[in-house]
Amino acid sequence: MNQEEYRAFTATLQHTLERDPRVLGLMAVGSTACLSHQPDEWSDHDFWVIVEPGAEEWFHTHCEWLPDSEQIVLLFREPHGGFKTVYRSGHLLEFAVSDRRTLLQARINDYQMLIDRIGLTADVARMQGVTASESNSVPDDLCLLGQFITNLLVGVGRYRRGEYLSARQVITVVALHALLRLISRRVSPNTPAVLDNLDPYRRVELAYPEIGAEINQLLQLDLDQAALGLLGLADHLLQDRLVGYPAEAVEVVRRRIAIQGLPC
Repeated sequence: MNQEEYRAFTATLQHTLERDPRVLGLMAVGSTACLSHQPDEWSDHDFWVIVEPGAEEWFHTHCEWLPDSEQIVLLFREPHGGFKTVYRSGHLLEFAVSDRRTLLQARINDYQMLIDRIGLTADVARMQGVTASESNSVPDDLCLLGQFITNLLVGVGRYRRGEYLSARQVITVVALHALLRLISRRVSPNTPAVLDNLDPYRRVELAYPEIGAEINQLLQLDLDQAALGLLGLADHLLQDRLVGYPAEAVEVVRRRIAIQGLPC
């Protein structure tokens, strides 16, 4: 879907919902909001529809209010209550339909109110501020570093035991998640506006081209070597930027996971 088609889809959705008196609001989120980053050919549509109490079930069980609904090949409800839809073209929607009370429990970053009949704008701006505050406050940096180091240790141990799938998840997802959060807090990005405060994996290569390239190269190595490389990268980036940096602990873990052929 090119940008013209993408914007036309958004406009059709907005115009359809504007004609329904049960709809109280429509909030575009992520790339659909067209704020810090513009949609491209791979962007899905992310949005939240706010309806009158009691009207949620109709929107949950009908799809004709969605643009080009006859082209939908997959629509399902996720455990958290949101929906995903796939079109015959391969275009993806991720959306939620709820009343105002449920909306106010959400966490958001980029957003744009396309419909607001009940004064949601102030509430949503406050929610965005809370989301930003939460992402910067917990856990603290030393806790994140501890999570990163110990998960490398756990992951390499599982790798050495032959638990390869579990090891990959712990090293390349759990440990890396903590490292990326630390990098976003402690290392100045080339392009600050592109970072995502909800998902630290998003647009790393745009914010940190050299670091992103190095991480991607490390992730192509055997898992124990990838773990060593990630630990070395963290040591290089953080030892002079983090008060109370546990240099001895980093060295202990480095020596431990460098021992070949023994479970950690």
